[in-house]
This record gives sequence, C-alpha cells and structure tokens, in this order.
Amino acid sequence: MTPPIKIFLADANFLFIEGLSVMLSTIADFELAGMTRNASETLHQVQQVQNDIILVDANFFFQGHCTFGQHLREVHRGKILVLHDAISVSCLKKITSLADGFLSKTASRHQLCDSILAVVEGRFIKQIKGSLFASLNSTFQQELVSRYELTPREVEVIRLIALEFLSVEIAQKLCVSEHTVDTYRKNITKKLNVRNVAGIVNFAHRWQLV
Repeated sequence: MTPPIKIFLADANFLFIEGLSVMLSTIADFELAGMTRNASETLHQVQQVQNDIILVDANFFFQGHCTFGQHLREVHRGKILVLHDAISVSCLKKITSLADGFLSKTASRHQLCDSILAVVEGRFIKQIKGSLFASLNSTFQQELVSRYELTPREVEVIRLIALEFLSVEIAQKLCVSEHTVDTYRKNITKKLNVRNVAGIVNFAHRWQLV
C-alpha cells in the first residue's frame, strides 16, 4: 500500500488554511503534516516536521527583504507548491525558480489534488495566466489601457489598491521601494484624473479590474 503524501500548509489567512486542512483530511491519499501562519514560523517548522510537499502562500515570498523563498529552498527538502490569489503575474515570475509549481487559490478541489500529485511526481505546474493583459480579455477592458495610457505595472498597482493593500504592502509584493509605489500612485492619479484613493478604487470596479 502506497503511503499517503504528507502535506504541510503555510498561509496567513486563518479561514483559508483551516478550510484547506479540513478538505485535505477527507482525502485518503493525503496526510496533514503541519500548519503555520507566518513566514518565520514556516521556515522553523518545515525543518522539524517531515513532509513531502508544502503548500505555501505566495505573499510570504514578498515580505521583508524578499528572502523567504531562498531560505525555504535551503531548509525544505520536499516540493514547494505556491498558492496565489490576486498577486500579479510579474511577481510570480520573480519566484519561478524557487517553486515546483503554482496554483490559484480559486482552483477546484479536483485541480488542487491533481496539482499536488503532479508536483510530488516531479512535474512542474504553472496554472497562471501567461501575461497580465491576458485577463483584460474584453474590448471594454482593453479600451481603458489605450484610453488612459496605463502601463502593465500601473494596472497592477490599481488592482492592489482596489484590494485594499497599503503602499508598504504593495512595495513588498512588487519588490520595489515604498517611494516607487508612491510615484506609481501619483502617476495613476494624474492619468485617471481622480483626487484620491477612493477615485482609484471606483475606477478599478467600474472597469472590472477586480
């Protein structure tokens, strides 16, 4: 009989990680090895708890000085499957070499199970969009890019602002300085002809960017 795959979970969202752990516990092929809710605890625990694969929040890779990924590779012997939410494609590309696969947090139970098995077997899984503007698939959305002369990075920042991320958090996600994010904000405000963050958020929702 094949032993179950031992899975370690690392995610800051309590409801998400609890729900994921309950779901995985119902699958005979999987065994929950442990859970953590922050980057530093994760780096410590994965050295103590034997596991075949870690499912880790993409946001951990962009906190502090962005060294989490390198440290995880050094201390973790198993596979690494990165779970991502609204993070931009360009950010994920920066950590491609640090992971064995990527999977959206909106994936189905079936997709999650298939991805875990594939990564453990040594197949790289990359279920992310090929480019930022692949998601701008309607004529309605594409019009905004040309009308407002927005760059890909500015669209990323607009989305993150609309998702209620602070400048310091956006800087961590994009691996840039907070000053750079503030510059993006000023340029966006000018291009959109809005007065404040509320205007940017309204714009994002009006053009269905979030």
